[in-house]
This record gives sequence, structure tokens and C-alpha cells, in this order.
Amino acid sequence: MNGISIIIRRIFLVLLIFVFLFLCIVRLISLQIVEGEQYLSQTEVNYTATQEMIATRGQIFDSTGMVMTTNRPVYKVILQKAFLPVRSQNEIILKAVGVLQQKGEKWNDSVPITYTRPFEFTIPDGDELLAFKERVIVNPAATVDNCISALAKKYNIDTVGLTPEQVRLIGGVRYEMEKKDFSYENRFTLADEVSVDTVIMIKELGVKMPGVDVVEESARDYVVTSVAPHVLGSVGYISPEEYADLKSDGYSYNDTIGKYGIESAMESVLRGTNGERTIVRSSKGVALSDMITKEVVAGNSVKLTINAKEQNTLQEILANHINWLNNTADRGQDCDAGAVVVLNAKTGAVLGMATYPTYDLKQSVEDYASVMALEGSPMFNRCTNGVYRPGSAFKTITAADGLITGYIDRSSKCICTGKYTFYSDYQPKCTGYHYGYDVVNCLKWSCNIFFYDLGRRLGIDELYDFATKFGYGTDLGLEIGGLPGQMSSPDLYEKLRGEPWDDGNTLQAAIGQMDTLVTPVHLAVQAITLANNGVRYKPYVVDSVWDYDMSEMLYKTEPQVAAVIEDKNDAFAIVREGMIAVSTLVNWPTSSAQWNFDGLPYSVAIKTGTPEADSAGTYNSTVMGYYPAEDPQIAFGVVLENGEYSRYMVRNIIDCFVYHNYEPDMDENGIIISPWKRK
Repeated sequence: MNGISIIIRRIFLVLLIFVFLFLCIVRLISLQIVEGEQYLSQTEVNYTATQEMIATRGQIFDSTGMVMTTNRPVYKVILQKAFLPVRSQNEIILKAVGVLQQKGEKWNDSVPITYTRPFEFTIPDGDELLAFKERVIVNPAATVDNCISALAKKYNIDTVGLTPEQVRLIGGVRYEMEKKDFSYENRFTLADEVSVDTVIMIKELGVKMPGVDVVEESARDYVVTSVAPHVLGSVGYISPEEYADLKSDGYSYNDTIGKYGIESAMESVLRGTNGERTIVRSSKGVALSDMITKEVVAGNSVKLTINAKEQNTLQEILANHINWLNNTADRGQDCDAGAVVVLNAKTGAVLGMATYPTYDLKQSVEDYASVMALEGSPMFNRCTNGVYRPGSAFKTITAADGLITGYIDRSSKCICTGKYTFYSDYQPKCTGYHYGYDVVNCLKWSCNIFFYDLGRRLGIDELYDFATKFGYGTDLGLEIGGLPGQMSSPDLYEKLRGEPWDDGNTLQAAIGQMDTLVTPVHLAVQAITLANNGVRYKPYVVDSVWDYDMSEMLYKTEPQVAAVIEDKNDAFAIVREGMIAVSTLVNWPTSSAQWNFDGLPYSVAIKTGTPEADSAGTYNSTVMGYYPAEDPQIAFGVVLENGEYSRYMVRNIIDCFVYHNYEPDMDENGIIISPWKRK
């Protein structure tokens, strides 16, 4: 029995082993065949990347709500490091560029070498070329072929089977990727704007080009391109220097940033907040998930104080006047540039800001070099950054200072015999003989002797302090910036010349000469201060900030008093008399009668100047003032470089901004016969 029992147990154990083996085989078949794909997918590596979603930039509108700068949708070709295989990235880049070439698209490549043989440098010898050579690790004397070889070595480009042109293409893109800090955090934009056909081809070849993708974003659209380009400004890709400063603020190399004008001044308002999308792809490039993990917030929009139609007319007024000087006038034929600033006299809001020559904003963005090559530096904003001596326009400040301090009063008389004889060794002359004239008539006839003597008695320190209250030598606080200019002083004189101040210099400072330099904005601010009896308003060009589509106003700029000059002895009323008297001179001589203010219902307050521009005997022409004199609505400042008759523009400015009826006379060829016409 024991033997039989042992045999039975052994048989049972064998059967148990066979059952166990059978079950293992069944399970193995299930794992490999039935559930094989599921487990295989789990063993594959999935790649996750966070893709930045660029916020739509806020828009810019004129004072009437007309859009001046907006956005348009574009397709961009990008490279993402998380999905770009390191070993085959050069091959993928060549395929992507090949698609762009086939479709006639442009791509980002700043290597200064031509694309085809014989290769040549595209920039002359200089710092820029040396910087490129240093970056690709070649010596300063390296040839263009040396540089291409260096690109191949630096970026591990296997040249076997590639043409030199292909090596150049790959090296150019890799060089740009390095410059733009290509990383897991920073994508690289290969092409900024491509066609729908290109998008389709990129998508079709997506499996063969892992890491290459297309995104739809917005690009700046300059709707009004020739009106106030200096004020509007433009955007561009962030530079390495800007990136270093702004990286901590959340900027990436893919961001655009305002470069100047309102685009720069209101960058934080216009920019918006970028979003994020998280993409998961398999090792084969198949998208497994794509979701927005941070919403995009569009930038806010800016409404300007400038009316685009009036601004355009102001630009015409300035251009027509210079055209007239060049072709018809008896003087000032060499005038080649100028600027005009018009302010709301009650608030400081900029109503117009024209500089000549000017440029087209769209052209400057698309072909910057061509605009920079134009004569006259059209991109230079003479309104804010051009500095000029004010000349006799400054005499209103000297007069107000003398009246407030009590050195003169309304009846003080001038002893002008054509030469100032107080000093034996320095006796500057006047333009005429004004013996016995009071301050009003000395302003009218611009008597130098009267203001020489008043300036001597006031002293340069008093003149300096008083002029700064008008904004001279100070940053006026305009959003788009501007130079502060300078007011003559002993310290400045010694700094510039290395010698002490002379009493005779005070005489010249009193009539707006010497080292005093102001921008046209300063002249307009001087006018607004006189118009408001000593109250100086801060100029501003941003009326308000709104949400993107202008449905809700977020805040509005309120007028801000920058300085107050205490009026004594009716100083500003007396200066106003003199400025009104100046406007009556426009009726003389008879040949200039067409320039007068006949027909206007109110008086005009102006003061002109013909300051020396340089030691070679070149003169500018200036005028500043306000209208109506009795209840000022506008204040203005004008400078014509090498020009004349700036006062003749005043009526046109009034017609434009107060009565909206400026219309010039032209012949059949479009040549300005005279830049004025009365309806």
C-alpha cells in the first residue's frame, strides 16, 4: 500500500506541475499577444514639452478711436528642443529649410555669409564681423571658407554627402539657435511668417521632421504707416542685451518688444501675459495629449491724444512750408528739416507732433536699411530729440522775469541807439534803433539792447533759475521721452570750454543764445506756461488705457501741473500784450500781407526767433505762442533748420487745430505756390 500511495502522490505532483506550466504558457501568450501592444506602449518613452503661447499685443488708437496699430494672424515655423533628436537635428534642420526654400519663404539666419559659392562676407570688416568670427571661434584674419569650416566643426555637421551650400544652411540656423538661447524653455522661431501651403507641407512631413512645428500667433500690423511714425514707434525681436535685462521679468527670446515711441513707452501695458500649452508626444512623434495649462491674456490698448487727421495735416503744413521755402521764397531756400509741436493749452495733451523729413513706418520695419539710407535722418524725432537755441523766443522769459522781480514795469523805457555800450570791451549790436520803447514794444520789435540790459541786471543765476521753471534744461516727462536740453550757466560754460564765465555771456543768454538748447516740445511748453499765467503743465501723449478691444477704459491721464510761477505785477498779461503786438507785424511788409491773421475772431500771441545755429553764420527760425490770446486753446513751438518765416506757419496751425480748414495752393504739377489758402 505504501508503494501504491507513493506512486499516486508522484503522479499527482507531475500533473500539478503540468497544470502549472500550462497556466504559465497561457499567461505568457496573453501577455505577448493579447496585451502585448498595451505593455509595449508603456515601455516606450513619451516626451513632454511646455510650449509658450505668445500674447496678442494691445492696439494703438488715435483720439477719435481710429485704429493706428493692430495685429494680424500669422503662421510661424518653430523648433522645440524636447522633440528634436540631438543626433539627427542637423538633418532635420536641412529638411525644414529645404521646405522653406521650395516655397520661397524666408527664415532666420544672421550669419554674415552668402548662401551660394563663391561664398563672401555680407558685411564689411569691422566690429560686427569680428564679433561673428569670435563667436564661431576663428581668428580675426579667418577667410569666409575658414568660417564655414568652423561652423561645421562647432555644430558637429557631418559634411559627407553634403554640398558646401547645405553646410552653410545648417550652420546658419544652428548659429542663430545658439544666439537665441535655444533650450527646453526657449523654442526657436525658424520662420516668422509662412503661407498656408508651407504650413500644409510642414504638417505632411511632420513625422520625418520631429521637433519642427507650426504655431499660429499674431504679428504687428501698422495700419497708419505715415502718420506720426515717431510717436507710434515699432516692435522687434528682443536683443541679447534686452533679454539679459528682462529675462527675470518673464521675457523670452521669442518675445517682441517695443523699440521706441509708444510701443516702447507703454511696453508693460501693451505686452499682455503669455500662456502655456503642454504637449505630450510618443517617441514616434505621435501627439498623445495637447492642453492649455496657462491661459493667454491679451495686452491692453492705448488711446492717444493725437487726432490722426489733424496730425497728417500738421505734417503737410510743415512739409509744404519747407517745399515753399526751397522753391519760391526769397530766403531760407536751404531749409531741409524742421519740427512742430502743438499742445492743448489747458491740459498739456499733445495734439500734434510733426518732424520733417519723415518716413513710412511699415517701410522701416520691412527694410530698415533703406530708411536709414535716406537723406536728412528721417527717423530722427526732431520734436523730442532735436535741440536748438530758442533765440528771441526766449525774450518772453527774460521779460517775465524782469517784471516779476520788479527790475522793470510796464512803462520802463529802452535806451537803444543800435549798440549796447555798458561794457567798454564788449558792445553787441541791435537790429535797429528803439530808443524810448517800453517792454511791450521791445518784445514787438525784438530789441536786443533792452534785453541785454535787463539780463545784465537780473544776472545769470536768476535767469537760470527762472528759465528752469519753464522746463528749460529739464526732462519734461513726455511718455516717449526726449532730451532735457540745457540752460546757459557758468558751470556749463566752464565744462564745455574750460574757461570762466564772462559777463558778456549773460547778455547773450538773455536773448536765447549762448549754450541754451531746447527741443520744439520745450518751446511749446514755454508757450503753455505763458498762456496759463505761470502754470506749466506736463505734456502727455497717452489719453487713456483700455482693454484690448476698447470696450472698457482702465484709466485716463489727468492733466498734471509740473511747476507754478507766482505771477506778480501782471507780468504775464504784459508779456501777452507784447506777444499780441508781435503778431501784428505779420502785416508788414505789404508783400507779406497774405500771411496775416485777418479774419480770425481772436488775437494771436507769438514770439519769433532767428538764433544762430553754428559759428558759420547759419541761422534757424523759431516761433512759439498760443491762440486765442484771450482764452488759449492751443500752444505751439516751431523750429526750422536753416529756414525762415516760421511765423508764417502759425495761421496754418490755427486753421488746422481750431478751425479745421487748412488748404494749400498748388499748381498743376503739385508744386506749392504758397502754403496757405483762405476758404
